[in-house]
Amino acid sequence: MQRCDALARHSELPGGLTRVFLSPEGRAAGGAVLGWMREAGMQARLDAIGNVVGRYEGTRPGLPCLMLGSHLDTVRDAGKYDGMLGVVSAIECVHALNSRRQRLPFAIEVVGFGDEEGVRFGTTLLGSRAIAGTLDPKILETKDIGGTSIADALRGFGLDPEELASVKRKSGEVLAYAELHIEQGPVLEAEGLPVGVVTAINGFSRLRVVLRGEAGHAGTVPMGLRRDALAAAAECILAVEKIGKGHPELVATVGRIEAKPGAINVIPGEVQFSVDVRAPQDGLREQALAEVRERIGKISRQREVESKVESLQDFGSSACAPWLMRQLERAVEAQGVRVRRLPSGAGHDGMAVKALADIAMLFVRCKGGISHNPAESITEEDAAAGVRSFFSFIENFNAVPA
Repeated sequence: MQRCDALARHSELPGGLTRVFLSPEGRAAGGAVLGWMREAGMQARLDAIGNVVGRYEGTRPGLPCLMLGSHLDTVRDAGKYDGMLGVVSAIECVHALNSRRQRLPFAIEVVGFGDEEGVRFGTTLLGSRAIAGTLDPKILETKDIGGTSIADALRGFGLDPEELASVKRKSGEVLAYAELHIEQGPVLEAEGLPVGVVTAINGFSRLRVVLRGEAGHAGTVPMGLRRDALAAAAECILAVEKIGKGHPELVATVGRIEAKPGAINVIPGEVQFSVDVRAPQDGLREQALAEVRERIGKISRQREVESKVESLQDFGSSACAPWLMRQLERAVEAQGVRVRRLPSGAGHDGMAVKALADIAMLFVRCKGGISHNPAESITEEDAAAGVRSFFSFIENFNAVPA
């Protein structure tokens, strides 16, 4: 808990927490984590995409690893446990093994992923996709709002984008991936349980929408002759919301919008906004995406504005492996806690790592189900229940699916 507090102090936001990918604050947080990894008995390094990686050897050097971890970047005005709890908990578990001079029949690798949230570049899961070998090198051309590309940001961070291929793990090097994470929802609190075993991570799709109308003087252009891109965007956003409400397992969000030229006395001529659609079934998500595109097109034609809808990312739903879930469940039961299975509505690095190895997740209860918010909170008792369960899972991990 103290280490989560310490990481939260590495922030570009005074009095709050914002830490984006390849930022000075990210460098400081990564440096702290590297130090903690080494104190715990791991060899630690920064890889070519900016992941913080620690390795604790097994009974002999070079064994395949059980990979643990979470992310170190945050959303804007974030809470201090989303991502960070999973990283520091995994380090603490390794520290416990090392303090006993205990080696396991497999290695352990702890990863603090560099870019799960995607705040700076509008991408996501860069670090975990690089490890899984599914990151298209072309994505390094993506630029942030200031015009800096990912490749240039890596160079500025002291990393070499030409070495990206070195991050990829070979098949068989990773036995499984497991992550401890706050729930980010209210289910465990409602049922009075400190932890829960995740069944699957919902799939998500992200779109960038650009509407182009015609800028004009706010005082001289009659209402009936306007091609107001922002008014059209407002109608599109309400349509997205309505589509999201059309199924109980579907959510749809517009989280970012920018109007140009952005003057108080000018009719907006261009608007860009994001769309985020999530669902546990890929078919439901794809159906909603098609409806979003259709509605945006129809509204644009009616309002005589041009529309362009660009797909930014698509991740299918990611099921957790039953053989790993069973091992997590035994670890939870060993702490005297009733097992509760539940899905994750939020995305996680496991969605990318699944291309490399089977995945599992353990949720820890958070107050009010609040996340991505400074009010994000967990109790020390729940954190302890999560770490003890996670340690039991690690110590008794059986790499052979049963």
